[in-house]
Amino acid sequence: MIFNRSGLAALSDLRSPGYQSVFSQLEKDQEIFLNKEADFRSKAYKWPRDPLHTWSRIWEYPYVYYHLAEYFETLQQDPRPIVADVGSGVTFFPFSLAKLGYQVVCADIDPICETDLRKAALCVPHEPGMVEFRLITEGILPFSDGEADIIYCISVLEHIPSFEDTISEMVRILRPGGLLVLTIDLDIRGDSELGIQAHKRLTSKLRQHFDYLYPDVTIHPADVLHSVIGPYAIKKPKGIELARYILKQRIVKPLLGKKPAQLVQFHLAIQGFAMTKRGSSG
Repeated sequence: MIFNRSGLAALSDLRSPGYQSVFSQLEKDQEIFLNKEADFRSKAYKWPRDPLHTWSRIWEYPYVYYHLAEYFETLQQDPRPIVADVGSGVTFFPFSLAKLGYQVVCADIDPICETDLRKAALCVPHEPGMVEFRLITEGILPFSDGEADIIYCISVLEHIPSFEDTISEMVRILRPGGLLVLTIDLDIRGDSELGIQAHKRLTSKLRQHFDYLYPDVTIHPADVLHSVIGPYAIKKPKGIELARYILKQRIVKPLLGKKPAQLVQFHLAIQGFAMTKRGSSG
């Protein structure tokens, strides 16, 4: 299967039958979730309502789902295996994983997520598993030592300045031999997150405690999925929208002493990691 690797997201992945099968299932799950949205969604929630159809999540969600579905087949545990969703937001995705039989514990720093997700768990189907929420406070993941069988974290670490501390927390809460599935955004242009030096720090920290479940495979540069190259690429403004952008960024902001923004806000690629925690405690 195309996801039996770690490494960069590839455009060719999106054309494979294995990917398309997983993506189709996730589309159905998100549609069910969105049909219930009026019963749980707060007006204050600021993140995309349709995250699956965004430039990175079209790859990240299927990548994580595939690895957790495969891993479930290796587990013989009662009660349900515990999955920690670090930086969860409020999306359909933990409900998809709960349908596999997992107890998915969503964790986030935003109290709005707590309110919305608890309501969603009452009305969005997710049997035979469970979905619950725990609030992250002061950078401490709300789990006991070794409590989680699996951790997944989707495009969160690169936005945390002290991501080494968060990785240390992941090491603490994941049982020896447990699975970590991680995705991160990589800065291509040099003015965003995650840059070269920070990436070296992050991968070095991971290698201290985790081994690759699947190898880090090289992807040809022409095949790499980017935020500006792909089915849901970030488009440059055109027409009247472009004129307004130029007026604001090139004229108004300099007059106010502010730095103009780039025409396209960011240029990113995605890296995925499928890793297991080494047998000794972290």
